[in-house]
Amino acid sequence: MDELSPRQQNVLDAIVGTIRDQGRFPSVREIGKALGIRSPATISQHLRALLRKGCLERSGRHYVVADRFRRAVSDGIPVLGRVAAGPPVDTAADVEEWLEMDGLTGGRDRGTFAVKVLGDSMVEAGILEGDYVLVNPREEAFNGSIVVASLGSQHEVTVKYFHRKPEGVELRPANPLYEPIEVPRGDEDFYLAGRVVGLVRRF
Repeated sequence: MDELSPRQQNVLDAIVGTIRDQGRFPSVREIGKALGIRSPATISQHLRALLRKGCLERSGRHYVVADRFRRAVSDGIPVLGRVAAGPPVDTAADVEEWLEMDGLTGGRDRGTFAVKVLGDSMVEAGILEGDYVLVNPREEAFNGSIVVASLGSQHEVTVKYFHRKPEGVELRPANPLYEPIEVPRGDEDFYLAGRVVGLVRRF
């Protein structure tokens, strides 16, 4: 890795500190505020330099810290977008932020990821809008388990109770205001992203 300038090191330290303290990558504005830099363009220039020098990586439209820094910060869980607790929504599987592992349960298996919940169809299961559900793609789904599933040709994603039926799969909400989603057997656009194994709520 190329040597960092003092200012680039300050920017990297601000990023790592935010990830350690808040479990997420800071915004350009937040980095500037922490370092007393008013120009977003200047911060963006430093971010590009850190990318070029291997301290940062690109994940879709977002920056993430390189693996060696990520492991040093925390054994975190990647947040891969948003999932509907309501009608399905389209979501991109880009890492948006990282959740700290300290004090979390159900997320230590390799491959576990998190998604942020939108909507209120799972309120009676204790899953509220703004919560993060932890998803293990290796856990087998059984009748009555809560899953994250992808539906349709646009890969819309939703969180629901899973029930297997002779004619296919039924995804049931935990709110009487919503109807179950019926998935016919052999639907090539349906797949399970994984079983929900935990929940994180920020205050």
